[in-house]
Amino acid sequence: MKKIIEKIKNHILHIKSINQDKNNLNKLTKQNKEKTFFKNMFVFVILFIIGFASFGTSSLFVKADTGDGSKEIYTVYNEEGRIIFESNRVEVGDKIIDANLNEYEIYKVDHTHLTAYAELNGYYEKPNINKKSKSLYFSNNNVKKSVGLYMSHNDESYVPTDNTSSVYGKGGIHDVAKALSNEFKALNYEVYLDETLHLPHDSGAYTRSSSTAKRLLTNKVDALFDIHRDGVARSVYVKSIDGVERCKVRIVVGQANPNKDANMQFAMYLMSVAKEYCPWLFLDIYCAKGHYNQALTSKGLLFEMGTYLAEKELVLDSVKYLASVIDKTLFSTVVDEDNSLTIVDKPLDSQGGNLVNNVLNNSIKSQPFTSKYSVNIIIFVSLLITGMTALGIVSLVKHKKRLKLANKNNSNLIEAKDNKSKDNVSKQALNKDSKKINKKHK
Repeated sequence: MKKIIEKIKNHILHIKSINQDKNNLNKLTKQNKEKTFFKNMFVFVILFIIGFASFGTSSLFVKADTGDGSKEIYTVYNEEGRIIFESNRVEVGDKIIDANLNEYEIYKVDHTHLTAYAELNGYYEKPNINKKSKSLYFSNNNVKKSVGLYMSHNDESYVPTDNTSSVYGKGGIHDVAKALSNEFKALNYEVYLDETLHLPHDSGAYTRSSSTAKRLLTNKVDALFDIHRDGVARSVYVKSIDGVERCKVRIVVGQANPNKDANMQFAMYLMSVAKEYCPWLFLDIYCAKGHYNQALTSKGLLFEMGTYLAEKELVLDSVKYLASVIDKTLFSTVVDEDNSLTIVDKPLDSQGGNLVNNVLNNSIKSQPFTSKYSVNIIIFVSLLITGMTALGIVSLVKHKKRLKLANKNNSNLIEAKDNKSKDNVSKQALNKDSKKINKKHK
């Protein structure tokens, strides 16, 4: 009886040993899977970082030249360390479209050193232009035209001429708005100039000026312009063109409004037409985070008429070019189906509906945009997928080999234990037979 119990115990111990070996094998397999997973994740992260770095930008730091140094001016650099933009206000996400329609986006702002860094997003395709009108100043007077003008920041002035950068009241910017009004009147426009004060010059100025903008729009004006001057160095705006000093104009479009696409298209139409007659006129298009009351109309823009360090006389000289470019764009430029532009003296009746002024009233076709990432992203993703697939296959093959080896080792271990168990049983049987033989001899 004792021998039977002993055999049972040995059998139970043998089974436990086999189960323990299986548990160890499962544990080893699980550990191998975890190692493989974390290894793949590590490789993935490394590849992603390398790939992202290849699209990243490197910028150089250069101290800003702010003119008289009385203003906090942010200098924006591109990937090559070249200055592409200056402003007294910038935020991450702001966009700059330069005179060649390249779009940059600010991704970093250093408030300590008053610098910012922008990367090239891509470029807008320049429209094909059929210039049939030779003179910028030939105006289409066969239609009724009107415009609204106001100033959200009434205090803005020009130091060289007004002897101050701002006043609490009607600053030098009012003189610029009046001059622009007179130029539009000379082009046969009905002009609504509203000189309502929206002081003080703070974050609430645009909220206060929205009432003025709404009131102007009740006159069913064709376009609405908010007139400002910038706060950067003179050299940003004033350039020597063929030996003559000219003051440029910056167009500002607010990103936080539902009409941003139409307003942006309007700005690009203006830049495209200006390129044909006075290519020096526009500095760039600044797409900032604000709304600037542009949600009220699809033809509403903000103009930065030079800077506080520019002579007001230079700004006033640019006003006639600005008014004529706006007029030429709205009422003498026809938008074709492929978004190309035809500039004429007198549009045909059949072309009236396709004048920029009418096109912007309806749903617009945005200027074609080509992202620098469009091709690079496809290549990067393809390489990433290929790399991850290859790593997965290699890891799977290695895992199968480990699993096969572990199973083989386990089988050998179990077989050895079975042989040992059989040997024990054989020995016990042999001992039993020996005892029987000895007993018989006795």
